[in-house]
Amino acid sequence: MNIEGHKVDSLNTSKALTDLAMTSLEEEQKKFLHHLDTSGKSFNTIKNYRTDLNIFKQFLTQKGASFTLNELNELQVQEYDQFLNKKYNSPNSIRRRVQALRIFFDFLIHAGHFDENPIKKILVRPKIVDLPKPIRFDQIKKVHAHLLAQSMQGSDHEKLLIKRNLLLLYLIYAGGLKVSDIENLYDTHINEHSSEYRIIIAHEKRDPYTVLLPKIFNRFFPEYLADLEKGKNRDQVDFKNLLFNANPFKILKGGLSSRGIEVIFKELSKNLNLQMTAKSLRQAAIFNWINKGIPDSRIKEWMGVQPQYSLKPYKNLLEQYPERYPYLDLDSDS
Repeated sequence: MNIEGHKVDSLNTSKALTDLAMTSLEEEQKKFLHHLDTSGKSFNTIKNYRTDLNIFKQFLTQKGASFTLNELNELQVQEYDQFLNKKYNSPNSIRRRVQALRIFFDFLIHAGHFDENPIKKILVRPKIVDLPKPIRFDQIKKVHAHLLAQSMQGSDHEKLLIKRNLLLLYLIYAGGLKVSDIENLYDTHINEHSSEYRIIIAHEKRDPYTVLLPKIFNRFFPEYLADLEKGKNRDQVDFKNLLFNANPFKILKGGLSSRGIEVIFKELSKNLNLQMTAKSLRQAAIFNWINKGIPDSRIKEWMGVQPQYSLKPYKNLLEQYPERYPYLDLDSDS
């Protein structure tokens, strides 16, 4: 008996079964994501599901799984639960990935691959509501003052870069925009009516809505548009985006990625010795809206969240520590 040959055959068989499991998973995952898309789910929601399901694929690959999807058993489900607990410290991260996989397997049940959902054997952890951690208003004012001063120094290109960063500050703090809303924002998305600027947020799978921008925007925005047009002509580029990617010498292209936005805030934080992210700035915007007495329904619309979303964590903090959250508009009197 050729023992070595038998070992090679066994390894080849195991690899073939693993490849079959991966192929089966990938095919069904594509069908599931397509189902989400045709059901009207947003781009970001579908992206998150894809990421979460790829974590499950990583688990199968590490285990050298030699089973097809319909052979998933309770032991393997328990092992996946242990895998998540080792990989993530955040209960919410674990909860999200379990929930994503559970919904995926509900889809597989509907497709006739399973009689029951094996992921229900994993105990879902209760969701932990993280308290908002906004950047302080005095630090926002510090960033604002710094950018205003810098926007009047240096070459025309350097000034335009600073004004781009000012626009980011206004869009997130004054408009409460998410970085995903900003990435492909066009000049046609901001319009003036009756001496007020409004920004139109248009999602592919949801009705558009508008957010009112503060009066400080009235002075800034026309100047920014004029300088941007001069910069595009100077560097011989053409795009409709409000924001742009650039090096220290020229504009490279229109649009600014989420990663690029976070890098800008990271550099500002380092230069000014503070901690600012797009998330902390957007949370400050929500406190500002609440302080101004804007109705909850309008705030939720501007946030782009469902009506059942709760603003209670923000309001509880305001009630307990009103002196910590004195957010105002970034006007000349603040």
